Amino acid sequence: MRFDFSGYEYFDDHTHLLFTDRLKVTPEEFAVNYYHGVRDIKDKDGKPGVSPEAVRHLRRQSVIKYLLHEMHRKFGCDETLEAAAELRNSMTKTPEALAAYTRLLFEDENITGCMLDAAEPMDSGIEGCFPCRVYRLFRYEDEYFRLLDTAPTFGDLTEALLARVRKAKEEGFAGLKGHIGEKCGFGARSVSDGEAEAAFEKAKARDPEAMRTVYYAMFGHLLELAGEIGLPVHLHTGTTGFKGDTAVSSLDPLLMAPFLDDDRYRASKIVFIHGSFPMSRSAAWMAYNFPNVYIDLSQTQLWQAYLLPDLLRDALSIAPHDKIMLGTGQHWYCEMVWLASKAAKRSLEKVMSDYAELDFISLKDAEKTAAMVLSENAYALYGR
Repeated sequence: MRFDFSGYEYFDDHTHLLFTDRLKVTPEEFAVNYYHGVRDIKDKDGKPGVSPEAVRHLRRQSVIKYLLHEMHRKFGCDETLEAAAELRNSMTKTPEALAAYTRLLFEDENITGCMLDAAEPMDSGIEGCFPCRVYRLFRYEDEYFRLLDTAPTFGDLTEALLARVRKAKEEGFAGLKGHIGEKCGFGARSVSDGEAEAAFEKAKARDPEAMRTVYYAMFGHLLELAGEIGLPVHLHTGTTGFKGDTAVSSLDPLLMAPFLDDDRYRASKIVFIHGSFPMSRSAAWMAYNFPNVYIDLSQTQLWQAYLLPDLLRDALSIAPHDKIMLGTGQHWYCEMVWLASKAAKRSLEKVMSDYAELDFISLKDAEKTAAMVLSENAYALYGR
């Protein structure tokens, strides 16, 4: 049995902003955009950058090969970075042309919605760069670290932060976004307000252990409020934005199991984003064990596209099918979500065909599961 999910809706559960005025790109710029979160050198001013050697190797990276192959299939250009950049530039000579090019790719893959992670306020109009429905994430850590510097006490910090989160809900934000893994590690522990208050001055001075203590105390209050007002909490996981000062061992979502095994957080919906790669099974296992935990395979669909059928098998074999979502981790270039959708749909076609051939799933249920994972689970979580 061979399925065809090419026309199904696709929801990008994690994206950043797209360019609206970058009308011309060099081959190197096009490639470096896929060097996700990594900067391997610093310039004379200490600013992080990408070395020529890294750019040279990027040409042989699977995500670049996938990009060039799909641009060749769609537009007929040669499978080189130079040809792909030239083709793109020929179609994006004005802001209006760039918007039309973006719309072309979104319509080609029936991309109907996305969850945007951006710092701009709700009324900024930035979502206009997407030709689809846009939901917004509120970056609670931006406010938290501002308050850590300015609030006189932990109680003042907590009160002000929770008030800002309530306001974010009123403004129309559909979820919260944080980096507890990178900031403190997923091995969160319950911390009393008194303990946090005692550590507060040291945390303000950026003492690492005190900062973890105060963050974990704040996070408990945040989760309780999120459950109360119905805002899912998106947590960055895995090595997506990995830097050398982050202990990989602290990024495994399983470490959060003891913390989440608390009745105070039962109503709080938590989304582990970016597939927790390379600990994807851990995220799926958390979704299996905790009814309020969801997983999002964004970023893996591009940077691990060759592995995507296997990653989907892991997720579908372990986690409830109504708690798996997809996405990109996309930033600046609209080809990313176009590629991710193609990879997801083809991988699901392969996986579901194999399951149906083994008689593990009915044809009808396989089609339903694909629709759920591609878009329906996200719309069920955030509202249509």
